[in-house]
Amino acid sequence: MTPTLGGRRRPLVIALGVLVVALLVALGVTQVRADRAAAARADEARAAAAAQVAAEAARESAVREAGAVHAARHGQAQARELGATLASVAPREAAAQAVLDASAGRVADDAVRAALQSALDALRTGVAAAAQGTVTSASLLAAADAVDAASASVAAAQAEWEAAAATAPAPDAPTATATARPRAAAPAEEPAPAAGGRPTDAAGNVLWVTSVPTADGDGSNGNMPMSAMCRIPWGTDQLGYAQYLRCDAADALTRLEAAFRATFGESIAMDLTYRSYADQVAMKQALGPIAARPGTSSHGLGTALDVQEWPDVYGFGTARYEWLVAHGPTYGWYAPARVRADAAYPEYWHFEYGPGRTS
Repeated sequence: MTPTLGGRRRPLVIALGVLVVALLVALGVTQVRADRAAAARADEARAAAAAQVAAEAARESAVREAGAVHAARHGQAQARELGATLASVAPREAAAQAVLDASAGRVADDAVRAALQSALDALRTGVAAAAQGTVTSASLLAAADAVDAASASVAAAQAEWEAAAATAPAPDAPTATATARPRAAAPAEEPAPAAGGRPTDAAGNVLWVTSVPTADGDGSNGNMPMSAMCRIPWGTDQLGYAQYLRCDAADALTRLEAAFRATFGESIAMDLTYRSYADQVAMKQALGPIAARPGTSSHGLGTALDVQEWPDVYGFGTARYEWLVAHGPTYGWYAPARVRADAAYPEYWHFEYGPGRTS
């Protein structure tokens, strides 16, 4: 029997159905895979975003930690600097107070003492503020500089007052009209010099003393004019002779002496300061290699000081020597390396003026 048209179409329909089903299944699988891929990409994107957020948070935390460490270190450095500054201004404050105390009733115009008191009050206010961390080292140093300047003015005013109060000048001492500014007069009576202008002891040995500057000095080593020199205001050597230094060196030494007196209860015991060219020649002839070549001595410029040669008082390792070496540079006075204990010709008694130098 011949198949009918409907019978021939049935397998075709079935085949088409199977094909459709297969296509649908394939499409479904493809969609599932696409969905899974999209989900995976989304997961990866979320993971990357989370990692980026975590990395940024870590960076921010590291920055904050580094900032905290830097701030802590900066604060520690500031604290150390402030501590060092406080230590350096303390002796300057003590020295100025000693100058203020010593000048009571011994200046012509008390305004200079009032200015020093005001400067001291400002410095002490700064020192008190340092405990609260509300002051800088720079401002403390500026206050200390103001105290030093006011102290120097008081010391100069006291020296002028003492000069005016002196009953009589020493022989050959200059008058106020012969100098650029009033000087403290030498003692009314100095030991009489031996023949040749130099005193001697009982055995006839020459005793070296400070030279007196001359009015007509040309400013060369050993020929300093009196107009450039100042009398040390607080005393004489052990023989009663006046002491002279270049004025800036004398002012600095006066401030140093006030700090020394505040520490030890006594003034610096001086032996020799200025030395004329003629005295340099005589000393070289007498002492040989341990004396400077004439015309090269720092004493000849009025910028050197010898304390008394008392080894138990000022010798190497004594409290006074160590204090002068440690604190002298604050006021411009230092012990040169060439005279320290390990030098070829050690001289514990010798100090020189040179602001900014320590040896």
